[in-house]
Amino acid sequence: MELTAQMNKEIDHLLEEVYSVCIEDGNKQDIAYFEFHRGRYKRLMCSIRKLSVPKDTKILDLGSHYLHTSILLKKMGYDVYGMDVSPFWELDFVIKRSAQFGIHKVVENQLESVESLDNFQDNFGLVIFAEILEHITFNPIGFWQKIHQAIQVNGIIYISTPNSLTLINIARALKKIFLLEGLGLGVGEIFSKVTYGHHWKEYSAKEVKNYFGSLSDDFKLVIKKYYYKKYSWANLNTSVFKVFSAIGNLSYFFRDELEVIIFVPHKNSWKLEKPTY
Repeated sequence: MELTAQMNKEIDHLLEEVYSVCIEDGNKQDIAYFEFHRGRYKRLMCSIRKLSVPKDTKILDLGSHYLHTSILLKKMGYDVYGMDVSPFWELDFVIKRSAQFGIHKVVENQLESVESLDNFQDNFGLVIFAEILEHITFNPIGFWQKIHQAIQVNGIIYISTPNSLTLINIARALKKIFLLEGLGLGVGEIFSKVTYGHHWKEYSAKEVKNYFGSLSDDFKLVIKKYYYKKYSWANLNTSVFKVFSAIGNLSYFFRDELEVIIFVPHKNSWKLEKPTY
């Protein structure tokens, strides 16, 4: 299904409506987050249109954050359940939005066990897992087993996550090796953000295939590389970042983001058991 000019116009209109909600609520961090991720939101909505997900489908927006995606999905006619940790669900403007747009509240502080999904067997036609995979710090086997149980046969899992193999990541790694600084997150990065903010592990497309193929033969993956971020030329560091990003995005293979669409045509197998201490 190709998107018509009219569909594109409708999606842009919905994005503007949600942006207006952010402006009205007046939280600067919320507004900045929407502005930065707007291109990603449009990509998600276009993909759902192309996948022809039926109206009234029950959707789990896992990592619902400020409810931007949840509101967009609700406006598209879906029955939306927003799941996140309590620090987000305790924000006044998130509580307000949930009530205003009729988004079901699911609080889950133990993602390793996801007990809140115990009552949702074969329940969701679509699970959204956008910009979360890279934040997982626990063993994910039990988590994905619960998602496998909660999704319907012929359901879809939609994942977006940064591509680890970007030119800027490669350049940073080489710089750290050359200067004998170490690898991975720097100490300053660890100290500067709340726990939920770190990208503890970013994946390549090959790693994502191996990841989900190791969990179940029921997962059928389609992976595409894309980009949406816009970087300013405010200082030397961001300018260098933008140059590397622009070159990588032109190449396709080194594009910033991975869009992973997982089809679940049947639910016959689960390969791994969660390890014990």
